[in-house]
Amino acid sequence: MRTEIMISGSGGQGVVLSGAVLSQAFMLGGYEVASTYTYGPEARLGSSRSEVVVSDEPIDYPKVSKPDYWMAMNQASLNTFSKRFDISKTILLVDISNIKFMDAVKGRVKRIFEIPATDIAESIGSRIAANMVMLGAFVGISGLIKLDDLINGMKEIVRKEFIEVNIKAAEKGYEEAKVKFSK
Repeated sequence: MRTEIMISGSGGQGVVLSGAVLSQAFMLGGYEVASTYTYGPEARLGSSRSEVVVSDEPIDYPKVSKPDYWMAMNQASLNTFSKRFDISKTILLVDISNIKFMDAVKGRVKRIFEIPATDIAESIGSRIAANMVMLGAFVGISGLIKLDDLINGMKEIVRKEFIEVNIKAAEKGYEEAKVKFSK
């Protein structure tokens, strides 16, 4: 099984960190993982993308070409990357706190999950933890790894002073997905 995951947003939204945490979580879950990161030269607000490829076999190509899952953190990245990838079989998680128009993807993806990630992060006192809200929601929706693996991945990647708030954010995202989208 090969699963391709893309996370997109702007610089400062923790897209690269999200990819690193997710990669670590999958490794802890016993999977083969390859990850790549793309970001603009701007420190903040430039385009940013993480790609994580997961498999139960060795990975022969580390790039995403047809994402199975895509977490979009802002409008610009949704509009831009919807044109660059085949998204016909993609399960899309959008941060509806930042994305108001989905014309670029409506009817072109398998399913859309609307997660108010930034609003949830603000409610726990840390707007910048929206990326971890999205990861928690991803875990709840995809069922590919356990929340414990995500939390343990965070503990290995995230700076100590931010672990507690990031864990809380991931748990809130997971709860949001389970309550809103349980089958």
